[in-house]
Amino acid sequence: MLRLTLKNLAANRLRFALTTFAVILAVSFVVSSFVLTDGLRSSFNTLSGEIVGGTDFEVRPVDDLGRSEPLSPALLDQVADVEGVAVAAPVVEADNTIRPINADGQEISTAGPPQLAFAWIDDARLSSFTMVEGEPPRQPGEFTMDLDAAANHGFSVGQTYDLITPGGRTQATLTGLVSFGADNDTLGATLMQFDLPVLQELVGIDGYDSIQVAVDDGADRNAVESELVVLATGAEIVDNATLESEQRADFNSGIDVIGNILLGFAGISLFVSIFIIYNTFSIVLGQRTRELGLLRTVGADPVQLRRSVLAEAAVIGSAASAIGIGAGVGVAFGLRALFDAIGAQLPDSPVIISGRTIIVAAVVGIGATMVSAIGPARRASRVSPIAALRDGAAAGAASGRTRLLVGVGLLAAGAVAGGLGLFVASTTASVVALLAVGAIGMFTGLAMASPVVAVPLTTMLGWPGRRLFGVSGRLAQDNAGRNPQRTATTAAALMIGLAMVAMALVVGESVKAELRSTLESSVQADYLIDENGDSYFTPAVAADLDDLAETGPVASFRYDEARVGGELTGITGTNLVAAEHLFDFGISSGLAVEPTISDPVLISDEVAASESIRVGDIVSMTFGGGVERDLTVIGVYEDDVIVEEGYLLDLATWVEVGAEPADAWIGFSLADGVTPSQAAAALAPIAEAYPMVTVATASEFVDSLEGMVDQALATINVMVALAVIIALIGIANTLALSVFERTRELGLLRAVGMSRRQLRTMIRLEAALVALLGAVLGVSVGILFGWAAVVALPASITSTLAVPTTRILILVTVAGIAGLVAAWGPARRAGRLDVLDAIAN
Repeated sequence: MLRLTLKNLAANRLRFALTTFAVILAVSFVVSSFVLTDGLRSSFNTLSGEIVGGTDFEVRPVDDLGRSEPLSPALLDQVADVEGVAVAAPVVEADNTIRPINADGQEISTAGPPQLAFAWIDDARLSSFTMVEGEPPRQPGEFTMDLDAAANHGFSVGQTYDLITPGGRTQATLTGLVSFGADNDTLGATLMQFDLPVLQELVGIDGYDSIQVAVDDGADRNAVESELVVLATGAEIVDNATLESEQRADFNSGIDVIGNILLGFAGISLFVSIFIIYNTFSIVLGQRTRELGLLRTVGADPVQLRRSVLAEAAVIGSAASAIGIGAGVGVAFGLRALFDAIGAQLPDSPVIISGRTIIVAAVVGIGATMVSAIGPARRASRVSPIAALRDGAAAGAASGRTRLLVGVGLLAAGAVAGGLGLFVASTTASVVALLAVGAIGMFTGLAMASPVVAVPLTTMLGWPGRRLFGVSGRLAQDNAGRNPQRTATTAAALMIGLAMVAMALVVGESVKAELRSTLESSVQADYLIDENGDSYFTPAVAADLDDLAETGPVASFRYDEARVGGELTGITGTNLVAAEHLFDFGISSGLAVEPTISDPVLISDEVAASESIRVGDIVSMTFGGGVERDLTVIGVYEDDVIVEEGYLLDLATWVEVGAEPADAWIGFSLADGVTPSQAAAALAPIAEAYPMVTVATASEFVDSLEGMVDQALATINVMVALAVIIALIGIANTLALSVFERTRELGLLRAVGMSRRQLRTMIRLEAALVALLGAVLGVSVGILFGWAAVVALPASITSTLAVPTTRILILVTVAGIAGLVAAWGPARRAGRLDVLDAIAN
């Protein structure tokens, strides 16, 4: 039986290759996820050791309410005087807050690796940087840069460049190039260095982020650490091992997110592949019914037949796993190119194929193939020998009623699991697990139940083909409906991929509809200002806007954290008087502004309900640095889109308690009678002086946010495209096997007058019908999933269901065209059949 199994595979190379290819695609995506994340993790772990360098201890402030108060210069002097301390160096770092512009006027993108600025440290033990050209920065107007970033972005030593800083535009001369460690392994980041006082002024920090300490050789480290603990009251002391461990954890948390996303898409591809493999084995074993019956008559028992089929599946899975490992490395490079194309550049990293990756590839490839072959193998082994030897005999299948009942049961179970994941589960792991189980149950149930609707849907979808192509169109529809179970299973593979695309489109359109609705109902401001990167910006922008004669009310918004009743919560600050004229917060009770009340606060209706707070009540808050303040509730608002947090404070209180001093965004209106051209002229100097911000009308601002949503959707759909490609390969595979199965029938059609062109058209239209069936089912399920996601999402993200009808119709049309393309090979093969040979088959 084993020799027979291997001979069957060798005699059907095309079938073997097509089945193997579907598994290879799924395995390669899984492998690429591990190769990419393992390589990144290795690089970042190496970098973690280089970052901490020769630092024996670090003195750093205790994180207080999400913000750390800078360490004082006096503490630096005290640390340096501790016995056993060789050198103590102050550290100031800035992440994406200082961005250089090269000679061509191009700013380095903030979407990829970060742009980091450091205070220059002279001591080689504590500094990770080594000068390779020029001089260190010693005074204002000077900076250095790592040599790779300078070469990649066109910066030259001795040239003066504009810098975008939190305080606006400034200029500095590049005085030298540095290497980060021995090999300048920056992983794509741009590293800049400034003199300590210069960087403090640029980022607006009065003190130090931390103090790095190097201990004398032979000194008692425990004694030094104990002295530092006593000395640095209110700060914490961490050693080198802890620093490196924390750095690795920070890097790995981001890498894990990328890896989990990629594995999620790999799981979708694998799920699609299982349908294809199942369908392929069902067709192949159906074609070999007489052969299996003959084996039964010469002594093979059902167990041997099942083992033979499963052995064939094991060989296919083993070959696919081996090839998929190599292909996965190529896919990893492709994914890296995809991230680069969308502006999220990933750093260079080694190719690592770990033992874990090989084991997972084998489990995925062999396991998926074996699981897919179990059902067809059992059905084939149940056919009686005498029945199998008759012409037209076929491997048995579950009855239509049984299949329908099981499918409906799986649909119901999937819906319950999905509902629990969306509305009941609380932890991320439980939500993801329940949603995954729910999706698998619903997709599998729909695939099992869909034969009930396959015939009526293909009849409806085949109407244009019947009208335009006559006999070819009618026969294509009959062929698609002849075996509804096969048609439904083939379409189910495409349904899964298109359902994911449709769901993403619905969620994206709903988010954009919420943005547009918010603009129309809540925003009366003429302009909105936002930071180009991911940082806050100087309050001077709002001050300069307020000084313009062409502007009316100006309201800047800031975000921070405070403690209310012992719980840490987010807070928002703005000028309440100005904001009342610019935004409609949906005040449900109280007044938006009450000038006679000091320290006013507005609360959201959710906070009011959960904390049983009413207008006039006092809310006690503790801010950074331990500042406490009693605030009076003057109103309750319903709109949680404009105000992201549950408490809205007046800016005067905000400044007094020392909350976050920088602005996140600004809204303002024009003064009465100011024309758009006058406004543009007045705002031009603001845009020139503060290039870190974008000045846009409210509608332009929403357009930019919609563009970001569309970009995210495009990225998701590119990832899901692999599953769609696998599904189209499944259609081609099914048709190729179907052509072989119907060789005699096709020969008879040619004999009674059907032309080669009509025959090819029939095959292609059949593929288009299968693809359209999958598309209709997919977009229907996708819209349902999209609705569920919209209901589950917070109201601040979206509360409106919007279906992008045009895009959905385009998606269905493209699926039909893709089905025609998938049928190109099988149709050509059918058209080339010799009539007499086909009849004699």
